[in-house]
Amino acid sequence: MNFSQSEIDFIRDAEAYVPVPESEKPVIDSEDELEQLLAERRAAAGNAVMPDFMHSKFTGLDLHGRDMTGLDLRRATFDNCDLNGTDFSGSNMDHVAFYNNDLKNMKLCGCKARGCSFRFQDMTGIDLSGANIYASVLEDALNQDKVITDENTEWYRMRCPEEGPFIAWKCCTDLRVVMMLVPADAKRCMATMETGRVSKVKVLKITSIDESESYSWAQSTVDQDFYYEVGKWIEPANGFQEDRWKDSSPGIHFFLDRQQCIDYQSK
Repeated sequence: MNFSQSEIDFIRDAEAYVPVPESEKPVIDSEDELEQLLAERRAAAGNAVMPDFMHSKFTGLDLHGRDMTGLDLRRATFDNCDLNGTDFSGSNMDHVAFYNNDLKNMKLCGCKARGCSFRFQDMTGIDLSGANIYASVLEDALNQDKVITDENTEWYRMRCPEEGPFIAWKCCTDLRVVMMLVPADAKRCMATMETGRVSKVKVLKITSIDESESYSWAQSTVDQDFYYEVGKWIEPANGFQEDRWKDSSPGIHFFLDRQQCIDYQSK
């Protein structure tokens, strides 16, 4: 499983990002002010670029059913707003954070919504048709299974097979790469990234990055007392968290792509 250019660009942008001080972020807490800004910035942008609302802090606004389509809202925050039915379709919503809002029936159709935080929000009826939610946080949100998706929604569905066996990879200490068989009866889950967790694996082989050396064992990078041994069935020492959205939680963590696990461990 290789990254698309969209994910590569997102990761590069995130790595190069220089945080903006909170005091420099514009605060929009009036519907009249927002209406004026929308009119001015849409007129100025024309059809060439998205009206710029990057880093804006939207606070206490009633935007129920409002047209907020086609805006650049990267790294904006919405706090205590009524966004029920608000239409953000076609907007760039990367790294948007939602706090204490009503998001039910919100439309994110065709949005870049990568790295968004939906933590503790009710996601009932949110329309993600055609949206890309790579690396978005759905942990501790409510009703994640009641969103609307279609065949063009990216990163909502698990990338690993939901049934049957498959091959998975992980990188251990000293950059030893472990090839694992996930059996058909193993529990498995993935959130919105390229990593996942399973409840059981069989270790097939362990090699160096360039595959010039083979090893009989490898030590976990997280638990120094946990080892992977060739030919053995392995189960996580601390059990398995079945909530797929709790990404960093108990289970045997894996990548579907050998090179991705190497790249991650080599950072």
